[in-house]
Amino acid sequence: MLKRWTLKNGLELEALDLSENYWADFWNLRIQIVGRVKVDPSLIPFEDPLAEEALKALGDEVTYLREITKVGVREEELQQQRRKVLLTFEQNALPYLQHPDFPRRFLLRRFEETLKKMKIEKMRRDQGEEADEV
Repeated sequence: MLKRWTLKNGLELEALDLSENYWADFWNLRIQIVGRVKVDPSLIPFEDPLAEEALKALGDEVTYLREITKVGVREEELQQQRRKVLLTFEQNALPYLQHPDFPRRFLLRRFEETLKKMKIEKMRRDQGEEADEV
Protein backbone atom coordinates (compact mmCIF):
# COMPACT_ATOMS: atom_id res chain seq x y z
CA MET A 1 0.00 0.00 0.00
CA LEU A 2 1.32 3.40 -1.01
CA LYS A 3 -0.99 5.65 0.94
CA ARG A 4 -4.19 5.72 2.99
CA TRP A 5 -6.68 8.55 3.40
CA THR A 6 -9.43 8.77 6.02
CA LEU A 7 -11.92 11.39 4.90
CA LYS A 8 -14.24 13.44 7.10
CA ASN A 9 -17.29 11.75 5.54
CA GLY A 10 -16.07 8.37 6.86
CA LEU A 11 -14.74 7.07 3.56
CA GLU A 12 -11.37 5.34 3.78
CA LEU A 13 -9.26 5.09 0.64
CA GLU A 14 -6.13 3.12 -0.06
CA ALA A 15 -3.66 3.56 -2.90
CA LEU A 16 -2.17 0.27 -4.06
CA ASP A 17 0.83 -0.07 -6.33
CA LEU A 18 0.16 -2.67 -9.05
CA SER A 19 3.03 -1.57 -11.29
CA GLU A 20 4.73 -4.11 -13.54
CA ASN A 21 8.07 -4.23 -15.26
CA TYR A 22 7.37 -5.16 -18.87
CA TRP A 23 10.74 -4.81 -20.60
CA ALA A 24 14.26 -3.87 -19.54
CA ASP A 25 13.87 -0.79 -17.32
CA PHE A 26 10.40 0.14 -18.63
CA TRP A 27 7.42 -0.12 -16.32
CA ASN A 28 3.67 0.13 -16.53
CA LEU A 29 2.91 2.33 -13.54
CA ARG A 30 -0.46 1.25 -12.21
CA ILE A 31 -1.98 2.71 -9.07
CA GLN A 32 -5.34 1.54 -7.87
CA ILE A 33 -7.38 3.65 -5.47
CA VAL A 34 -9.91 1.60 -3.48
CA GLY A 35 -12.57 2.63 -0.99
CA ARG A 36 -15.59 0.88 0.44
CA VAL A 37 -18.95 2.38 1.31
CA LYS A 38 -21.19 0.45 3.70
CA VAL A 39 -24.65 -0.26 2.34
CA ASP A 40 -27.29 1.53 4.41
CA PRO A 41 -30.74 0.14 3.48
CA SER A 42 -32.43 3.27 4.88
CA LEU A 43 -30.98 5.25 1.95
CA ILE A 44 -32.44 2.94 -0.69
CA PRO A 45 -35.74 3.86 -2.39
CA PHE A 46 -37.96 0.77 -2.43
CA GLU A 47 -40.54 1.93 -5.01
CA ASP A 48 -39.38 -0.59 -7.60
CA PRO A 49 -40.45 -4.24 -7.26
CA LEU A 50 -36.84 -5.34 -7.86
CA ALA A 51 -35.39 -2.98 -5.23
CA GLU A 52 -35.13 -5.62 -2.52
CA GLU A 53 -33.34 -8.00 -4.87
CA ALA A 54 -30.99 -5.22 -6.04
CA LEU A 55 -30.17 -4.36 -2.42
CA LYS A 56 -29.26 -8.00 -1.75
CA ALA A 57 -27.08 -8.03 -4.88
CA LEU A 58 -25.11 -5.03 -3.55
CA GLY A 59 -24.06 -6.95 -0.46
CA ASP A 60 -22.76 -5.24 2.69
CA GLU A 61 -20.64 -2.65 0.90
CA VAL A 62 -19.99 -1.13 -2.50
CA THR A 63 -16.49 -0.48 -3.79
CA TYR A 64 -15.12 2.74 -5.22
CA LEU A 65 -12.34 1.82 -7.62
CA ARG A 66 -10.13 4.07 -9.68
CA GLU A 67 -7.12 2.90 -11.63
CA ILE A 68 -4.46 5.27 -12.87
CA THR A 69 -1.98 3.96 -15.43
CA LYS A 70 1.12 5.37 -17.06
CA VAL A 71 2.84 3.25 -19.68
CA GLY A 72 6.56 3.24 -20.44
CA VAL A 73 7.90 4.75 -17.23
CA ARG A 74 11.62 4.27 -16.80
CA GLU A 75 12.66 2.59 -13.57
CA GLU A 76 14.61 5.61 -12.32
CA GLU A 77 11.45 7.75 -12.71
CA LEU A 78 9.06 5.35 -10.93
CA GLN A 79 9.14 6.97 -7.47
CA GLN A 80 8.78 10.48 -8.87
CA GLN A 81 5.89 9.41 -11.12
CA ARG A 82 4.14 7.63 -8.22
CA ARG A 83 4.33 10.80 -6.14
CA LYS A 84 3.08 12.85 -9.07
CA VAL A 85 0.10 10.53 -9.68
CA LEU A 86 -0.86 10.57 -5.98
CA LEU A 87 -0.54 14.35 -5.77
CA THR A 88 -2.70 14.80 -8.88
CA PHE A 89 -5.30 12.42 -7.41
CA GLU A 90 -5.30 14.36 -4.14
CA GLN A 91 -5.70 17.70 -5.91
CA ASN A 92 -8.38 16.62 -8.37
CA ALA A 93 -10.37 13.72 -6.93
CA LEU A 94 -10.18 14.09 -3.15
CA PRO A 95 -12.20 17.35 -3.05
CA TYR A 96 -15.05 15.50 -4.78
CA LEU A 97 -14.66 12.30 -2.74
CA GLN A 98 -14.59 14.07 0.62
CA HIS A 99 -17.88 15.87 0.05
CA PRO A 100 -20.17 14.97 3.00
CA ASP A 101 -22.78 13.54 0.63
CA PHE A 102 -20.42 11.44 -1.52
CA PRO A 103 -20.96 8.08 0.23
CA ARG A 104 -24.76 8.40 -0.05
CA ARG A 105 -24.64 9.50 -3.70
CA PHE A 106 -22.15 6.76 -4.58
CA LEU A 107 -24.28 4.10 -2.89
CA LEU A 108 -27.40 5.31 -4.71
CA ARG A 109 -25.57 5.34 -8.05
CA ARG A 110 -24.40 1.74 -7.55
CA PHE A 111 -27.92 0.77 -6.48
CA GLU A 112 -29.42 2.36 -9.63
CA GLU A 113 -26.82 0.63 -11.83
CA THR A 114 -27.59 -2.74 -10.21
CA LEU A 115 -31.33 -2.16 -10.50
CA LYS A 116 -31.02 -1.21 -14.18
CA LYS A 117 -28.96 -4.33 -14.90
CA MET A 118 -31.56 -6.49 -13.17
CA LYS A 119 -34.41 -4.89 -15.13
CA ILE A 120 -32.60 -5.54 -18.41
CA GLU A 121 -31.96 -9.17 -17.44
CA LYS A 122 -35.60 -9.61 -16.44
CA MET A 123 -36.79 -8.06 -19.70
CA ARG A 124 -34.52 -10.40 -21.69
CA ARG A 125 -35.77 -13.43 -19.75
CA ASP A 126 -39.38 -12.35 -20.29
CA GLN A 127 -38.77 -11.84 -24.01
CA GLY A 128 -37.05 -15.21 -24.20
CA GLU A 129 -40.02 -16.90 -22.55
CA GLU A 130 -42.40 -15.16 -24.99
CA ALA A 131 -40.30 -16.36 -27.93
CA ASP A 132 -40.37 -19.92 -26.56
CA GLU A 133 -44.18 -19.78 -26.40
CA VAL A 134 -44.49 -18.81 -30.06
